Amino acid sequence: MCLTTSGIVLLLTNPQVLGLTLEKRMKKSWRDSNWYSASTAFWKEYRRHKIGIIGLALLLAYVGMAIGAPYLVQYSPSPGAKVAPSFLAPAWMQVFDPGGVVTSDVIKDPNMGLTPDFVVNGTAPNQFSYSYLPSGGGTDFNRVEMTWTHLTNQTLHFRTPIDSTGNLPDCLDFVYFSYSFNWTYAKLPSDVNVTIDFAAETTGDFASREAGGLMFKLYMWLVDSAGNWWRVYQSYPPYASIYQMRVIDLNYFDIIEGWEGIVKHTDPSNELTLAVGLVPSRNMRTNLDYNGSVTVSVRKLSVIAFGDYFGILGTTDKGADAWSQLVYGSRVSLLIGTLATALSSIVGVAVGMTAGYFGGKIDEILMRIVDFLLVIPGLPLMMVLAAFLGPTIINIIIVISLLGWTGTSRLIRSQVMAEKNKAYVESARAIGASDTYIIYRHIFPNVTPILFADVTLGVVGAILSESGLAFLGLTDPSQPSWGRMLADAQGSGGFSNGAWWIVIFPGLMITVLSLSFTFVGHTLDQILNPRLRER
Repeated sequence: MCLTTSGIVLLLTNPQVLGLTLEKRMKKSWRDSNWYSASTAFWKEYRRHKIGIIGLALLLAYVGMAIGAPYLVQYSPSPGAKVAPSFLAPAWMQVFDPGGVVTSDVIKDPNMGLTPDFVVNGTAPNQFSYSYLPSGGGTDFNRVEMTWTHLTNQTLHFRTPIDSTGNLPDCLDFVYFSYSFNWTYAKLPSDVNVTIDFAAETTGDFASREAGGLMFKLYMWLVDSAGNWWRVYQSYPPYASIYQMRVIDLNYFDIIEGWEGIVKHTDPSNELTLAVGLVPSRNMRTNLDYNGSVTVSVRKLSVIAFGDYFGILGTTDKGADAWSQLVYGSRVSLLIGTLATALSSIVGVAVGMTAGYFGGKIDEILMRIVDFLLVIPGLPLMMVLAAFLGPTIINIIIVISLLGWTGTSRLIRSQVMAEKNKAYVESARAIGASDTYIIYRHIFPNVTPILFADVTLGVVGAILSESGLAFLGLTDPSQPSWGRMLADAQGSGGFSNGAWWIVIFPGLMITVLSLSFTFVGHTLDQILNPRLRER
């Protein structure tokens, strides 16, 4: 094909032809680049190893769990954050126990749209008022307000004699609101938590006089279907106009008295009622000269009845959610494993390349330091350093990296000693290249393939070291980790209490994560190590 001068001019002056030619050249140069060709060839070789694919898939699953942890859990991952009774079994085990009760919200949060029932009790209803204030004019619950207005020497009717059980209020005049719910199970709940969020605003003498907070109380009762009342909460001063949350853990006797009559009946329509009331205290009997008002605003009321089963993985010895700790534990293991290995690899590469390239006294001194650290038992030294530096994540990374570089330095040193006498290094010296240039421009790229496999396998050791330190109680107790879960299970008798799930699953997570790095490291070694590739 002959290209004339006019053809060349046409090609250079035609923007479409010129743009198409440049685009083709750019695509060709991008696909023919060294990094693209090398990565493509590497991936084609990696796909041939089934173990490597399995390891990579598992590793990506762990990374996804660590990144998506806030979206995978419902409760706090803190080991001390109690959300249920201790040693509750996972909810999926209820399949083997059809009569078992799975923990659930018996009374949903009033924000879900429940409408309370109001009652003004006694013979002085004109002193009490109430209001239900939905948010935005809709049906969503915002708050309930109960107000007691007392004028000087206004009459109040008190119970005589005083209720000996302590369940009923001293004053017969009060206002309260209530929620009712069904209990359809044949078992008592293992524990019950009631949460109330309220604020109290006082005016007149109730606000100005020192004893004003003693003139009224906020009560909470549990009422069964037969109309029996059991007091489960009684407020005490001081009060505040800002909302205060109270979480009341019902005791064993409250649960028996409140639920026993329900579970003896087979009718699922039997109801329990939770009532909250603003009641004048007995102190008002001799202080009728008070003039003012009390307004109690309640914006949240909920009951959680705990059954025999809870959540995806049950609860720990402290009543914390085991699933939340397991998911967030992946963050700790991956963070410590990768950062500690990265730091130890940097130190190991620097020491190994310096010792291998320069040799002589420098090599002798550095290798004696390595030998000294190798003969010292690693775990006891880590324990001493961790106890001395403190149980923070940064300190644990430093401790593991300080003792994890010795093997890398020996490996790199041996490879550098083999590479430094080769012809390409001699040629670089002959043209006047500096030692630093030769080390990091020529020798380092040739020892990198072996380093990749060593780093991947080193993460396994770092993860196991962190788990061991956590099991011994030398890591931050507020940080969830798999080793900490095993330590808590061992210290509290997890197996003796039948709570096998807080032992099996953390150990399984450590094992599988270690295997995933091992599979990937083994595959990288087979691909990047020339000797293994020849086999």
